[in-house]
Amino acid sequence: MFTPHVLGATFPYVPDLWDAGERERVRERVARDLPWTLTREQPFTFCGVGRGWNGSRAYGHLTSRAVFRSRGSLALDGPLAWLAHLEGALRLARRRSVLIAAPSPKSGLGAAIARVIAPARVRLVVRVQGSGASRDLYVNDAPWRSRLKHALQSAVIRRADLVVPMGEFTRELALRLGAKPESVIVVPFVVWWEDEARVTDLPERPTALFAGRLEKEKGVHILLEAMASVFHAVPDSRFIVAGEGRLRGELERRVEQLGVQDRVEMLGWVQRKDIQSVYERAWVLVLPSLLEEGLGMVLVEAGLKGRAVIGSDRGGITDVVRHGENGLLVTPGDAASLANALVAILGDREKARRMGQAGTRIAGAYLAARAEALGRLERAVDELMESCSVRARTREPQSEFPRKPRIGASRRAR
Repeated sequence: MFTPHVLGATFPYVPDLWDAGERERVRERVARDLPWTLTREQPFTFCGVGRGWNGSRAYGHLTSRAVFRSRGSLALDGPLAWLAHLEGALRLARRRSVLIAAPSPKSGLGAAIARVIAPARVRLVVRVQGSGASRDLYVNDAPWRSRLKHALQSAVIRRADLVVPMGEFTRELALRLGAKPESVIVVPFVVWWEDEARVTDLPERPTALFAGRLEKEKGVHILLEAMASVFHAVPDSRFIVAGEGRLRGELERRVEQLGVQDRVEMLGWVQRKDIQSVYERAWVLVLPSLLEEGLGMVLVEAGLKGRAVIGSDRGGITDVVRHGENGLLVTPGDAASLANALVAILGDREKARRMGQAGTRIAGAYLAARAEALGRLERAVDELMESCSVRARTREPQSEFPRKPRIGASRRAR
């Protein structure tokens, strides 16, 4: 068993471990990606920028270290986080081996530089959860920025010792970014209530559900336009929106303009303990994203509840949505294509039930691969850190971290 110091390259903000809710979210993220570090109680430091604070805050073996206080601008806080990761990794590596866990290629630039500076003591594991460059390409209409982000992510991935995608699309994405095939281990995400999931019968009224952040990139505004057509084709249909985001006000105004307030229900943010009951109220879960999703875990969750799914024919959504089997794929950004798919499912109860049954099998198969994949990842990390420790012991610390000469030393030597 090897116990390196794990550094979480959070981007850009570090969690506040003095807050109970934030502390629980941190433990869940660690349990999702590196669960054995919790059972071993390895020293684990989250490094980055603090929201209104700096310094260190500890809870057990977990520590949050905000090297910089937030300046209130993501454009500035991002580079500050990279500097924090670099400083934190090199500081820890003076005393012991360090495993840097980057939650995305975007967050890993400072970590990758530390890996280059201290190759005998630092190892880098990068999670790949989606294509960060696709937002600028498909949503923000900034192809130059997309190319820049792609280059940055590639620079990080090429220097990673282990690359951990969440599905087939993100595995292919990692390889396109330059990951070494032997360094890639696909680890499915987790649904925390999987063991409690029960499939219930479809409700009486045909209902479509969107669950997620209310942002332009998610395409929920296009879904609302599509539902306006569906309401005429399937008169008793309705639409539920579960989530919060910057687009909520615009969506509520559009609902009023369309005069469908009695057909659309805006739930706001739904707690995990209540999300299963929300899935049970729907016939179909819709994820009409404009960007390349890493996978779309709401699609997996809907499948566990026996619900059909509709998603954009782009990115990792195609890992989960099997067209004609457990749901339908539609052209991204095309309200007419989306409306046709919704009518096909909401207008046919038996089809919705049959697709939901297939969805349960597909979701179960995805999640069943997680335990074996986590075992492979743990063994790979242990082997990685063993080689790191052996290599570090064979080198003088001064060769990697030269000390600055003391002022006046040359004068005394004379």
